[in-house]
Amino acid sequence: MKAANDSATNYPIRAVERVCDILDVLQRSREGATLADVAEVTALPKSSAYRYLAALETRRYVERDAASGLYRLGLAFRPQHTRQIDALISQAKPHLERLRDKLGETTNMGLLDGTQVVHAIVVESHEMMRLAARVGERGSLHATALGKAIAAELPEERVRTILSAQQMQRYTPTTITSADRYLEELEKVRRDGYGVDDCENQPDGRCVAVALQGLPFPCGISVSAPARRLPAEKVDATAKALRRVAMRLVRDFHTTA
Repeated sequence: MKAANDSATNYPIRAVERVCDILDVLQRSREGATLADVAEVTALPKSSAYRYLAALETRRYVERDAASGLYRLGLAFRPQHTRQIDALISQAKPHLERLRDKLGETTNMGLLDGTQVVHAIVVESHEMMRLAARVGERGSLHATALGKAIAAELPEERVRTILSAQQMQRYTPTTITSADRYLEELEKVRRDGYGVDDCENQPDGRCVAVALQGLPFPCGISVSAPARRLPAEKVDATAKALRRVAMRLVRDFHTTA
């Protein structure tokens, strides 16, 4: 038995070492690592490094941000948050369904995942013309109300890092594409207590969002609608309705956690 252990120590499996190297570099990278970073650390050609990453991704040890191309540790390394998120989704959906019925417009819950906001709940409006994403669909931090509400709760350094990685694409004429201008917008979000996508992600779409403050992961809820059905004069009342739901969700989360 001792001889077998000595053999394993003296002759480590190179593939296992490379997997450990990959996981180490991803753990050290706050916002994620590029394929080139992984190839350099493992001394592999990019094509081989990609195959390692793809295999780890299928097992949820690694995940790739489609927009930035950055790799980071996957959900397999975040079991606690995964359970908490699943519980929050179960608690939140009935509240968002009631809010949808009250306001007549689509309600959503989104979470920050890397550099993007991923939709975890979408309760669609019954209107024929509606503004609705799909569950699992990702949105930019800079051009969505959920992104603004969530970003307003983050440190400035982290926000700048995310904006740099996603490059602040212009989707409409009103999209904010300057980091400094976006940080000024976040000051307004903090003063008002809510974020607004004012036709910045889609030309005829308006969205209002509030953060779920005090959770162990960045998260928010929102109402989205065609701009003509959610005019500027209805934004404040919509935000107040969202805040009431947000307070209940945070309270329930901590009660059951």
